[in-house]
Amino acid sequence: MGLLLLGLLLSCQPDTPKACVVIEAVSIEAGFRVRGTNSADVTIRRGECIEFVNQDSTAHIAQTRPGSGAPEDFSTQNLIPDPAYRVKIVLNIAGEYEYICSINTGNTVHARTMFGKITVR
Repeated sequence: MGLLLLGLLLSCQPDTPKACVVIEAVSIEAGFRVRGTNSADVTIRRGECIEFVNQDSTAHIAQTRPGSGAPEDFSTQNLIPDPAYRVKIVLNIAGEYEYICSINTGNTVHARTMFGKITVR
């Protein structure tokens, strides 16, 4: 009886929160990368979080690609060039979120090389 009660209590405990997936702005040339991979694309579950961090020496802004049909829009605003500075977003609606860097500097449009996709299931 005691083991059954313990099992029921343990099954009612909330799940331990998962760590956020970290997406790094590596550079204009290298683009975004999911930490620990060579890809800018990632799949998460509804309610999980993404942390954007800027590893580059120039500012970046990660945002949903305009007109991409994302279930909801997000923008990190200015990701300052500081690996300790992070912007966390939580995505609660299933679907595909194409994202880009929306900064243009001089003749360089960051979105040409800085883009990826977050799939929420």
